Amino acid sequence: MATVHELSIKIIKELIRLQTVPASERNKNDPFPLPRMIGVGDGRSLVVSKEIDDAILEVADKLLSEDPSLSSKVMLAEWRKTVRASFGPPLAMIDLDEPIDQNATQVLEEVRSGVTKHIGQYGTRENAFGCTLFGNSAVKPFAIGPVRFEPRADWLERKCSEGSVSKTTRRRVEQTWSGKKLQKRKTSTDSIIEQDIIDAIGTCPFVCSIVTVGLAPDAARERALTTARLALAAIALLWSTPSRALEGMNLLYDRRMNRQRALTFGPGKIVLAGSSMSHMPHGPWLKDGEWETQFAQNSSFFGGVAEVLDYVIDPERGQCRPDMLNTLAQALLWFHEGCRESVTLMGIVKFTATLDALACGGKSGGIKRLISARLGLPETEPIRPNGPTMKAAVDQIYSEGRSRTIHGTNTKLGHDWSGTKSLSEQFARLCLLACIDWAAANPTSNDPKQLST
Repeated sequence: MATVHELSIKIIKELIRLQTVPASERNKNDPFPLPRMIGVGDGRSLVVSKEIDDAILEVADKLLSEDPSLSSKVMLAEWRKTVRASFGPPLAMIDLDEPIDQNATQVLEEVRSGVTKHIGQYGTRENAFGCTLFGNSAVKPFAIGPVRFEPRADWLERKCSEGSVSKTTRRRVEQTWSGKKLQKRKTSTDSIIEQDIIDAIGTCPFVCSIVTVGLAPDAARERALTTARLALAAIALLWSTPSRALEGMNLLYDRRMNRQRALTFGPGKIVLAGSSMSHMPHGPWLKDGEWETQFAQNSSFFGGVAEVLDYVIDPERGQCRPDMLNTLAQALLWFHEGCRESVTLMGIVKFTATLDALACGGKSGGIKRLISARLGLPETEPIRPNGPTMKAAVDQIYSEGRSRTIHGTNTKLGHDWSGTKSLSEQFARLCLLACIDWAAANPTSNDPKQLST
């Protein structure tokens, strides 16, 4: 495979060749219909070819592989875009009459320098998302590790005091939230910020904010979103049916309320239209002060969740016990996806994956050991009066629901699996609560297998 220097030589040779090709012929046989260009600064661009773009792509991938730490700081697409942009200025500066090897070395040095400088500018970012959370907004701001939840008025006041939002924008946004129609502003940076806030928060009564450090913009947003979703799933765990509670706890970025309609036809009958709302407009309704009480009563649990979320937002924060935190993070991620899943069988698969993650991939036997250890329920004991034993229930969830569906051998796709899904959700919920509590009570443990002992 070619080295980055060899690829740089290839780019220079192709650039020299392009100088002899008429502009109308440069993208001949190129599936991309427009001229390929790379910015070189001062609003100028350099015309390149598919061969150059492909070589730059290879250079970007090789540079990324040289520094494994970058994989957790950037998204592949934005990294490739950064490297491509870094090639523009040096390619425009070199003298093509100079030796190719010399030019290739110079360009590569400039690209490395440009990329390093770009990485140094990642810095600190705060991503904010409109959030529905609870049914009442009379909730004091609170944080779970790196995730902060605030009533939108508190969030706007904080951003104004920090200097991120002007007083004029704050006043106009507050008027918009109160239902007033505003006069159009003259286009400016301030007016754009105003509209961005209105669009991003919408009618949501809460704002969810996450601070990242040292991540590229796209990576920061993606990591913040994942961490926020896990925080919502953790909050929903306090309700007996988390999927129902989470139905109304949404980031506006992920879900907007809409009415779903379906048409039904019957023999000799007119069309019948049925409709329903896509999801609940908000999470559970709480009395004033009720959430603060619940949050305080479950401080140990949320302390454990905070450690997991810190690890997700920045793995370096969890270096004291990365194995334990990685297991809990993936289990919580599977649980969130199970709660969001609309297909019953897929919900079973994802809730079972939660249990499998906590059991360190121990299959049904490992899940049974996990349940016995954390919930104190022996395999031979019924899970409820006149109900199946724990062993029979887990076998139904794991073998009948999860494994047969994954392997394509489930012959009961048309059956009602809602009862099995509810059972898998309850096991996943109780085990997650117990495992996070156990991890919080044993802060030095880095062995997730201890969760099953």
